[in-house]
Amino acid sequence: MGFVDRDPKPKPRAREPVRHVWVRQSREYGSLKPWAGLLIEWRKDESGSWLALVAVVSGGVGNHMGVCWVAGDLLIPSDGREPVDPTPR
Repeated sequence: MGFVDRDPKPKPRAREPVRHVWVRQSREYGSLKPWAGLLIEWRKDESGSWLALVAVVSGGVGNHMGVCWVAGDLLIPSDGREPVDPTPR
């Protein structure tokens, strides 16, 4: 049986809140709608560009979920609604 913490004190908040995002497609696939994603981690590459590790749910037939690194400028913060007109890159 596992440990159960019965301490009545409130638990500290997580360091960072959960981040829901929309992931725009790269220029190669620019005509596709953005995909829903969950931001997991930020990292800078050797050139200083930001990369984001994102869990993504692709749209269309055969929906699937994958985890991948994407360029940070492809992310659109989500307010819970589908983006109507994402800003062009």
